[in-house]
Amino acid sequence: MSFTVAPLRNLNLPVRTKIPFGNGFFLQDVPQWVKDDKGILADINYHDRQATLEAKHALVAEYDAKSIGEPDPSWSGKTPRSIQDSKTESAVLANLALWLRQPSGVCFTVVLHALSWDIPGSNEKQQIIQRFEPQPPLYCNPNDVQNPVKPTHVVKAGELHAVLCSIPRNNAVWSGMRALWLALTTYESDIRYSLLWIGLEALFGAEDSGEITYKLAQRIAFFLADTPEDAHDLFGKAKKCYAMRSKIVHGRWNNTPEIVACMADTEAISRTVFRHLLDKPDMLRTFISKQRDKFLEDWVFSRSIDPPPYPP
Repeated sequence: MSFTVAPLRNLNLPVRTKIPFGNGFFLQDVPQWVKDDKGILADINYHDRQATLEAKHALVAEYDAKSIGEPDPSWSGKTPRSIQDSKTESAVLANLALWLRQPSGVCFTVVLHALSWDIPGSNEKQQIIQRFEPQPPLYCNPNDVQNPVKPTHVVKAGELHAVLCSIPRNNAVWSGMRALWLALTTYESDIRYSLLWIGLEALFGAEDSGEITYKLAQRIAFFLADTPEDAHDLFGKAKKCYAMRSKIVHGRWNNTPEIVACMADTEAISRTVFRHLLDKPDMLRTFISKQRDKFLEDWVFSRSIDPPPYPP
């Protein structure tokens, strides 16, 4: 057997919590053999090593693999990749799912891969860490640092993660998801903000690229609103936030303090958009398909906050 472990920072749940995530992962207590390791942990930088030793919980996956680098049989991409690489990607998506459900400082900065070895004269196995991968941390918004993460949040995050793991490549949702994660792991506010809007444009942008600001704001408003009044408010907020994005990418931003509120609003929009998508299978399927643009255009012209019929 093999294991992938991502020790989590800034998380304090009851002891023996064990919550299922996607792709064979569980959020559970850090295995004791991780903290007892006398080998590869010594090669990790001091801060990551201390964070690993102090972590109470981790994302843990147990799976069949005889070696580090064994090809992932479920991977269909042109370039082969290992099971461990697939597990690392899934751990990243699990961290994203936790942020989507409850934004906070919960993150990891190293992923550990271990193999089970026979113990001479015993029927038991010994887990030995064979490889580690440094990862960039998730930087949460200062407004969210004190947000409590409860078991109920983690349960829902596990459900979201199972859906995230099922999303194929080369579509608007995958592009939006990649941009969102890159934004969350970037501390520089102008780069972070631009990446957030790259993700939203991937999801709501028009194929013809015309009237970008108006269409984006309009589509986001219809997608998220529960009432016409909500749609009106969201339209104005999205327009204002996109105007800030334009100042940044066109080189006209001068560290204005307005970005603080725009950042918080844009992160909230991104988070809610993804939760809506992941909670609605037909909506997610439509956004993944080539019918996304037409569907959004039909929705806006219907002048209804209820979506039009989903394409077959």
